[in-house]
Amino acid sequence: MNSVQEELQATYPCRKKQIEELYNLFGYGEEPLVDAVYVYGSSSTGKTSIIKSLLRGLNLKFALVNLVECYTSKILFESILNQLSDHKIDVIKAQPYARCDNMMDFVANLRKCGETVDLSRAVIVLDKAERLRDMDSNLLPAFLRLTELADLSISVVFVSEIVFDNYCYKNEIVTPIKIHFSQYTKEEIIEILCLNFDTAREAIESSYGAELSITEEFYRNYLSVFLSVFHRACRDVSELKYMAKQSFVKYCEPVAKKDCELSDSLALWKHIAPVLKSSLGLLYMRISPTHQENSSTLSITAKDSQVQSLELPYYGKHLLIAAYLASYNPAKEDKRLYMKYHGKKARTKSDIRAKSKTAEQLFTQLGPKQFGFDRLIAIFYAILEEKVDLNSHLLVQISTLVELRLLAIVSDNSELDNRKYRCCVGLEYIEAVARNVGINIKKYLVDFN
Repeated sequence: MNSVQEELQATYPCRKKQIEELYNLFGYGEEPLVDAVYVYGSSSTGKTSIIKSLLRGLNLKFALVNLVECYTSKILFESILNQLSDHKIDVIKAQPYARCDNMMDFVANLRKCGETVDLSRAVIVLDKAERLRDMDSNLLPAFLRLTELADLSISVVFVSEIVFDNYCYKNEIVTPIKIHFSQYTKEEIIEILCLNFDTAREAIESSYGAELSITEEFYRNYLSVFLSVFHRACRDVSELKYMAKQSFVKYCEPVAKKDCELSDSLALWKHIAPVLKSSLGLLYMRISPTHQENSSTLSITAKDSQVQSLELPYYGKHLLIAAYLASYNPAKEDKRLYMKYHGKKARTKSDIRAKSKTAEQLFTQLGPKQFGFDRLIAIFYAILEEKVDLNSHLLVQISTLVELRLLAIVSDNSELDNRKYRCCVGLEYIEAVARNVGINIKKYLVDFN
C-alpha cells in the first residue's frame, strides 16, 4: 500500500474504501486524470478534508473553492484562476489574475494560464456544489466538460451533500464518477473520537493532577456512554469531539474526589447522566458544561447572556420559539394551545393518564420531533401579537436559523414544497429567548399546560 494511503487511513479511520477509490483516480501519475468526480454525503463525513489531504500528499496542483463564499460566477472564476496561477492579490489594488465575466472568458484565461503554469494534472475542487443549482445554468455542464473545452488535463471534483440526480437539467449532461461518503455509525464515531485520547488525558491531568491515571479502555467506555445520549441528536463529528472533551472532565470528577473507582461504571453514569442530558440542548452553542451551577441546569444569567450575544432578529426569535413548540408538542394539541375559542374539550382517560406522566415520559424529555414548514408558520402567527405579512425577510430568517444550527433540515434539500425541520435547542435556552421577547413558553407547552 502506498505511504499516502496509509497516512490518510491512519488520520481518517473508517474511510478506507473512499480513500482507495480517490487514490485510484488521482494517485497514478502515468495515467490521465478523469474529467469529473462527484463526491457526496452528509455534512461532517470527511469529504473535503480527505480530498484536500490526498491532493496535497500527491503534490498535485489544485484550487479549492467554497461556493458559499464564491456566490457569483465572476468570483468563482477569478478565485480558481488565482489559485491555479499562484497569483498573489495585492492588498491595495486587489487585482485578480484575470477578470472573468462569463464561462468563455474563464476558459480563455485558463488556456493562457496553462502556457506559463503546468496544468497537465491540475484539479479544481468545488465544495458545496449543490449551490450550482442557484447559479448560471451553464456552469455545471461546462465544468463537467472542462477538459474538452479548455483542451487541458484538468479534473473537476464536486463535493456536495445531495445526490447527483437532484441536479435537474433539460439537456443531457455528462455523468461524473460518483463516490459516496456514508454517515458514520456509532462504532465508527467511537473509533474516530478515540484518536483524541491523548488530548483528553492531558485535560484530566491539568484539572485533577497526574495521579488520576486513565486508560484508553476507560475513555472508550466513556465515549460509549456519551454517544448513548448524543448519537441520535447529532452526527457531526466536529461537534461531538467538542462536547465529548467538555463532558469528560465532569465524568471523572467522582474518581478525582475518591467517591468511586474507575471501574464503578454505574456510579459514573448516575453522575454524568444529568450533565449529558443538559448538554444536549447546548449543541453548536459552544457553552461548556463546566459553566453550570449544578449538575443539570445552566444558570439563567449564562443563558440570557448567550441569547443576547447571538443577537437574533425580533421575528427570528419568534420563529425559533415556534420551531421549539412544533418539535415538542403533538400536532393534535395545536388547536387547543393556540386558538382562543377552540371549544370545550371533554376529559378522557388519556388526559387523566397524561397528568401522571413521569419525567422520562414528558415530550420535552423525549427529544425533538420533525415538523413541516406550514405548521411552523401557523404557530409563528399564533404566538405573534402583531400582524406581519409572510415575506422574503421571514424566509431568510428561517435559513439563518438553519445556518446557525438552531434548526436542522431533516428532509432532502431538493424538497422545497414540503421541507421538514427539527429544533436543536433545549428548554432552558428557549426559556431565555422567550423571556427576551416577553413570552411565557410554558403556557404553550403540553407538558406544563
